[in-house]
Amino acid sequence: MGARTAAPGAPGLGRGPEARTEPVRWLSRRFPAFCSMDDPSSSETDDAPSPSAPDAPDEVNPWVVRFFLILAFGLAFGIEGMTLVRSYLLSGEGESKTAAEKQGAPTGARGPQASDAPLRIGDDLLPATDVTERVVEMQVRAQSSGPWTFRLAVAVDNRTDTPYRLTLRALETDDGTVLDERRTATWPPGDSTRFRAAWPMGADARPQSLTAEAQLQYAADSTRTVRRRISFGHVPVQMER
Repeated sequence: MGARTAAPGAPGLGRGPEARTEPVRWLSRRFPAFCSMDDPSSSETDDAPSPSAPDAPDEVNPWVVRFFLILAFGLAFGIEGMTLVRSYLLSGEGESKTAAEKQGAPTGARGPQASDAPLRIGDDLLPATDVTERVVEMQVRAQSSGPWTFRLAVAVDNRTDTPYRLTLRALETDDGTVLDERRTATWPPGDSTRFRAAWPMGADARPQSLTAEAQLQYAADSTRTVRRRISFGHVPVQMER
């Protein structure tokens, strides 16, 4: 039999450890895919997905954050400040005095102050005084043939140590007529009585406003005067034959 010739580049068929490992090396170089299938560690290494680099977070400029924070706080404080200033101004404009007080002669007292709410039964006629003047009756007596009459009754309780004088005058009706008849009464200290006043008006007339004036004599030359212009709301009408 003839001698076998080795393939070009094929390992030799020598003996010894190096001769036995030489075919394996030669096969791994010639057929790398085939050899990698037999190596489990190589397969696991090749199949494992390579970790991807995490996306770098977008960097935000700290000055932008500070600007928006300052803007938000500035708007909040600005709105709150404007609200406080507006409420203060409105409260200052809405305050009005309901009485004029003057130490000295009555001629130096201030003019009457118009009341805000219409007078009703049970209201105090002059809340600015230390004397109680509670309205107990308020009506119009009407006749089929004749003038109508406005009647007003006030329960006065003078618990002060000074004489008290109450004057009702300048009754104005809804048609613009002003009745200047005065109705006056005086109460000594500690006195409590009912004051009744009446004004004849034209037919179909209704009372619209009235001036109430109170005087308290503290001394011979010291008098406190309180005036108030009182408005009337609905006044009931009682028909008489």
